[in-house]
Amino acid sequence: MRVLLADDDRDQLAIREMLLEKCGFETLVASDAKSALMVAVEEHPACAVIDLGLPTPDAGLGLIRKLKELDQELYILVLTGSRSTALENRPERSLVDAIIEKGSPSARLIRRLKEIENLRRTGS
Repeated sequence: MRVLLADDDRDQLAIREMLLEKCGFETLVASDAKSALMVAVEEHPACAVIDLGLPTPDAGLGLIRKLKELDQELYILVLTGSRSTALENRPERSLVDAIIEKGSPSARLIRRLKEIENLRRTGS
């Protein structure tokens, strides 16, 4: 499954890219919202894992809206540095499939991606 990774922290981006590729995912990387949108247009990922603060929550929220406008079937997982309330009571919350706190075990992200992969495979 193709996964778009968008994070302005290049170290975190590289770590996630290696982890996901090791788990069998095809990764597409972007270090800002503009390049993430361009990659999505060109490569058509099945899922996007987005750092909400890209570098600000407004950039992350804008990317969520634009990605869903581009592909309503795209699964979106949001990474946040803390128990952020940036998505609470925001219309973008309904566009997001999961919120994962940075620092959570990597297995949580991988488990969610595997669930999405199974959903896409079975058409559920």
